[in-house]
Amino acid sequence: MPVSVSSPARPQGRYMKGKRQSTVEPVFGTLTQFMGLRKVNTLGLKQANKCMQLSAIAYNLKKYLKFIEKRTKSGAGMLGMFLKFIMTLNNAYKSILKRLYSANLQTI
Repeated sequence: MPVSVSSPARPQGRYMKGKRQSTVEPVFGTLTQFMGLRKVNTLGLKQANKCMQLSAIAYNLKKYLKFIEKRTKSGAGMLGMFLKFIMTLNNAYKSILKRLYSANLQTI
């Protein structure tokens, strides 16, 4: 029986497994263990995708805020970064709402 390329028995499979364990699995571990995403209580794949996207946004915002906290030491620098972050978040929120609204209009 041939062994597939992605099998952990082969060097490329071990490499891929190591990459997955270092990039994807910690994110899902954090989402399930610390952010309460053990179950997705939605109906349909579209709603589940929306739930996962919102969870990913929350995870990335948490990481971004930790990064900003390490970079800025002064209160003035932190205020400037916070205001810039709020403006970016506001624009992203408007964009998401616009896409959701147009998607809902197309399904009606």
